[in-house]
Amino acid sequence: MSWKTLKSKTVIKNRFFDLLEESYQKTDGKIIDKFYTVKKKDVAVIAAFTKDKKIVLVSQYRPSVKTSDIELPAGYMEKGEKNIKQTAERELLEETGYKTEKLIKIGEAFTSAGFMDNKVHFFIGFNAKKIREQKLDSSEEIEVKVVSWKNAFSLLKKGKIKDLGSIAGMMLAEKYLN
Repeated sequence: MSWKTLKSKTVIKNRFFDLLEESYQKTDGKIIDKFYTVKKKDVAVIAAFTKDKKIVLVSQYRPSVKTSDIELPAGYMEKGEKNIKQTAERELLEETGYKTEKLIKIGEAFTSAGFMDNKVHFFIGFNAKKIREQKLDSSEEIEVKVVSWKNAFSLLKKGKIKDLGSIAGMMLAEKYLN
């Protein structure tokens, strides 16, 4: 089943997203007017484990929710990147200074299919090693936390990790590891 696009116009465009206003004709012929879609770049989320089986987490202030959050390293695909794995490698290195020997895609999901068009791609990495200092964007302030998997999962169970991409990434990593 698919709907016919009748009209599509960009009403907001900035460096973070485009907002489209669209009209559709449903399969039953009815018209849906002024449906809004947020167009964003795909995201990579990385569960990176060190040789001694600790996981690399980040903590950063999130202005939109007015609190600091503990998360898996993650970021958006940038212009010129050939694939989402390249994004994962770059984001892990930029945010944490860590690089993995082996990086495996373990899943993907729509961010929020009801109004956004992008996907989140989940990766697990092994033998992560710090090879340099962080290289953060001007809007980032990130503290790196390397903790045992047991401790990280305890933070998740206690509700200390609230980012949905991080929660899903940790659950997929747990499934992969078992």
